[in-house]
Amino acid sequence: MEVINTKPAMSENKRLSLKLLIIVGISVLLLIPQFLIMNLISERQSTRGDAKRELAKSWGMDQHVGGPAVVIPGGKETLYLFPESLDVTGNVQTQTLKRGIFDFSVYNAPVKMSGIFKCPKELLTREISKKSSDKAFLFIGLEDLRGLSENVTVLLNGVACEVEPASSISDAPSNSGLVCAFDLASLLGGDTVLFEITLPIKGIDGLFLAPVGNATSVSLTSDWGDPSFQGNFLPIHREINDNGFKADWKVMALNRDYGQIATNSTNWEYMMNRSELGVNLCIPVDQYQQTTRTVKYAILIIVLTFAVVFFVEIRRKTNIHIVQYILIGIALLLFYTLLLSFSEHLAFALSYAIAALMTIGLITAFMAAILKDKKTALVVGGLLTLLYIFIYVLLQLESYALLAGSLGLFIILAVTMYATVKLRKAQEK
Repeated sequence: MEVINTKPAMSENKRLSLKLLIIVGISVLLLIPQFLIMNLISERQSTRGDAKRELAKSWGMDQHVGGPAVVIPGGKETLYLFPESLDVTGNVQTQTLKRGIFDFSVYNAPVKMSGIFKCPKELLTREISKKSSDKAFLFIGLEDLRGLSENVTVLLNGVACEVEPASSISDAPSNSGLVCAFDLASLLGGDTVLFEITLPIKGIDGLFLAPVGNATSVSLTSDWGDPSFQGNFLPIHREINDNGFKADWKVMALNRDYGQIATNSTNWEYMMNRSELGVNLCIPVDQYQQTTRTVKYAILIIVLTFAVVFFVEIRRKTNIHIVQYILIGIALLLFYTLLLSFSEHLAFALSYAIAALMTIGLITAFMAAILKDKKTALVVGGLLTLLYIFIYVLLQLESYALLAGSLGLFIILAVTMYATVKLRKAQEK
């Protein structure tokens, strides 16, 4: 009987199995530099945040406008009277300022507020002393007074009033704002007070307003083509295109959780913030967020690339050293540092393309040198190209990223399973 020696085949299978385990171990170890890259992105993002805060100190922060309100100081409690009607219009003109290597969108927005103060019956039933009446004043809340580019004008029944910082009056609900004298006696006597206020505001990223009128209408226009409407109320009408946007809000007092008369028992900032509306002009997803999302797919790219190289090794019966696998893994991780570096100076799509081409070119040339076969190396490079395109498409889909990712992984798994079957049949032959 002829005895067939199967030991060489057994040892070859064991060698490949052992090598496969080592490759899996390398893939797991490469998670460590992946986390380090994530920390690097967070550090760069923090540096950008510091630069933004430094710019805001000289230009102005996000602006939150609260009021106007008539403040009536009292012995036991201070009353806030809000207008019967409030109409707000603003034209938010943006520009880009550079701080170091970082660009920030800032704006100039002349905000005009007009409306009527009317004495409600509830105010007449309260005891208001002559002393309190004489000390009544109009208050306009503003987050950052450094953001005023010109003098503020306030007209009450057509008469200009002298405006002062709120810090000059102890009874002001907040130090962040402006005040001017108000004739409460005429209001209590049944007269209405018409007001017109012009706030030449500068700020960075966001502009928010509190709808304090019994009926409030807000209309904002801008040259910013990618607004993010935020706050407790969304626009009832909006038009958005590449040249900018126009948005209109309509809010009634019934939509809020405070009335037309409030007291100092309710924190002013809290009361304004929980009812405000507005728009954020910052980029919804910046390059750091996009790079972070890209890094999360690093293990997928590493595993699939190693799998392709391993299949090529078996197919061509060429021994690829473990050190060479490690070098390929390092090249794949270097893609993310290249992407991060380029994206701080270029558009994210262009940065992604440059980093991907550099990585694919490096690995393709390396495989050609190892295998001494340019055709196979180009096949590996082509598969890497498809993989990077697939990841980029996932980044752009956002809402459908999970669905597309799941389908994509299913197809990749199916192709891999088919490839292993074909590889097994080729070995048996």
